[in-house]
Amino acid sequence: MVTVGNSLRSDDGVGIYIAKQIEKCKKNIIILNAESKPENIIYKAVKIKPKKVVIIDAADFGGRAGEIRLIRKTDIQNISLSTHSFSLNIVAGIIEEDTGADVFFLGIQPRSTQLGEGLSKSVRKAADKIISCIDSIC
Repeated sequence: MVTVGNSLRSDDGVGIYIAKQIEKCKKNIIILNAESKPENIIYKAVKIKPKKVVIIDAADFGGRAGEIRLIRKTDIQNISLSTHSFSLNIVAGIIEEDTGADVFFLGIQPRSTQLGEGLSKSVRKAADKIISCIDSIC
């Protein structure tokens, strides 16, 4: 699992929040918290040789704040993922090509990605649902 985000940009920190809450999960899940530099985890991800990778990030897909959506790689061009400058599509492509892993994007609609710390209530609730699902398999 790869989490992405910037905790200084309100709801954009949702990936980091999720990573910190599930970091003790050891059952077949490896968490790579990329924060705002997803390109920095490519080598680690390739070295692990995963079968599946889920990239979790704030994503503006026009939904309601806190809405969770599985996003296909082909739809990434039409969706604003987080506030980082390096394309997650490129990261996913490299991981797929070098490992053969299936890569999925799990987007959470932010209320705000403006400067400020802390998640909005709706985004925290969505993150807690994801954490609960992950905890159930850990």
